[in-house]
Amino acid sequence: MKNVPSCALGGVLSLCATLGVGTVAIAEDSPAPVRLDPDKIAGLNLTAIPPDAYQDILVGGELNMRVATLFEGKELHVSIFESTPAKTSHRNRPTDVDEFVYVLSGKLILTEPAGTVHEYLPGDSLVLPVGYKGTWEMQGNYRELVVLMQKGK
Repeated sequence: MKNVPSCALGGVLSLCATLGVGTVAIAEDSPAPVRLDPDKIAGLNLTAIPPDAYQDILVGGELNMRVATLFEGKELHVSIFESTPAKTSHRNRPTDVDEFVYVLSGKLILTEPAGTVHEYLPGDSLVLPVGYKGTWEMQGNYRELVVLMQKGK
C-alpha cells in the first residue's frame, strides 16, 4: 500500500503539469516598443549626407549635414538631422510629406513665401505640412528630431 500514495502523487503531479502547460499564456505576434537611441539624439554616430544632395535648393551657407534613422515603419519615419549653418529655399522643391520637428540645438527660421517669419529654438516643436514652399534657415549647430508621415508607402 505504500506504493499507492506515491503512484497517486505521481499521477496528480502529471495531471497538474499537463493542465499547467495548457494554461500558459502564449504571446501573440506583437511589435515591441522601440527606444530611440540617446547617443544618436545627442549627435553621436550620425551619417554624413553628400552636400550636393540639396545643392539645388541651397541659397546660403554650406550644407554639411548628418542624419541617423531611429525608426522606420510602414508609414512613420523618425530620425535625427544635423546641419551647419545654411539656408534652403523650397519654392521649386516643396516638402512632399508631413513633418513633425523638435529642435534639439541651434536655431531654425522658417520664412513663408508671403514673408511671415517663424523662429524656433531648442525645445520648440512644429508641424510642417506637405507642400511647404518657404525658406528653411538653420543657425548654429542645428540638430532636430524629425518625424515624417508617409501614407501608402
